[in-house]
Amino acid sequence: MNNSRHHAQERDIQERDTQERGAVLLTTLLLMSVMAVITLAIMDDIRFSIIRTGNVQAVEQLDWHYRGGELFAQDWLDGMTVDNQKQFDQLMISDQPVTLPFEEGEMLIKAHDGRNCFNVNQLARQKSPARVRGNFARLLTLLEFDPFQAESIAAAVQDWVDADNIPVQGGAEGLVYGNRKPAHSAANTLMIDISELRAVEGIDEEAYQRLKPFVCARRNTRFNRINLNTLRVEEAPLLALVLRGDESLSRAQKIIADRPQGGFGSVDEVWERKEIRELDLKGAGKNRVNVETDLVELDISLRYGEQVRTGRVVYRLKNGEGAQLVSRRPLD
Repeated sequence: MNNSRHHAQERDIQERDTQERGAVLLTTLLLMSVMAVITLAIMDDIRFSIIRTGNVQAVEQLDWHYRGGELFAQDWLDGMTVDNQKQFDQLMISDQPVTLPFEEGEMLIKAHDGRNCFNVNQLARQKSPARVRGNFARLLTLLEFDPFQAESIAAAVQDWVDADNIPVQGGAEGLVYGNRKPAHSAANTLMIDISELRAVEGIDEEAYQRLKPFVCARRNTRFNRINLNTLRVEEAPLLALVLRGDESLSRAQKIIADRPQGGFGSVDEVWERKEIRELDLKGAGKNRVNVETDLVELDISLRYGEQVRTGRVVYRLKNGEGAQLVSRRPLD
């Protein structure tokens, strides 16, 4: 009897020991699992921190290289002389970028004459607003907008940039924009960027893309004097707007196509051409054109590793004063 009780007690002790060892094993495994999860989380944080640090360093390097590109371009423009002005004109006409490779990346700089565009902010001029609006509408017809659409867009843009809340005929002021969803109002101030045109009544994406190469938003209400030595054939509507008269577009295209390799020496030289003499302009329009560059737009595209940055920098060129920064903004 005593032996049986003794054996039973031993079995109970062995079972308890087994259960306790199992519990300890499960607890140990659970702790190891928790530690493994914590370790993985810590490693992920470390990896993320390393990646983030690397990205921050890459962005900082990108910033330095981009700023270096701006300074290089400014020095380049500062060194402009009569001789390399002609070379620079050819670069702007070609519309081809200058490629500057460097370790782990490259920079592309494309130059464009900042005067070869219609300044939409001149529509805010209080003097002769109807005449300025008519000029813009005519440019639109030269770009193959139908006359009614051209008049409507010109009026809507004028209402957008002028200071009053009174719509011109065919235009759009606060009431029109207040009925949109979401509602907003006309800016009634100068445009900062030409992309604002997308908010103007009557200008959809298709119309905006047709307009975009021919218009700009300068920080004043003056008209641009287009540069006859940097106009490309596809920009002929800008010159045709100055010439007026019959077949002005074809005449403008011919003048640009026949331009001497070294460019025109003066505006008078151009106005002596047969295509213009036949229009009997009597000198009209000469104050709207030029043969020199005084405003340059530079589109800078920078790639550093996998990082890319693009932007547009505008410089004003003044004799004896070098290149002066006018504006800079990112590009999409």
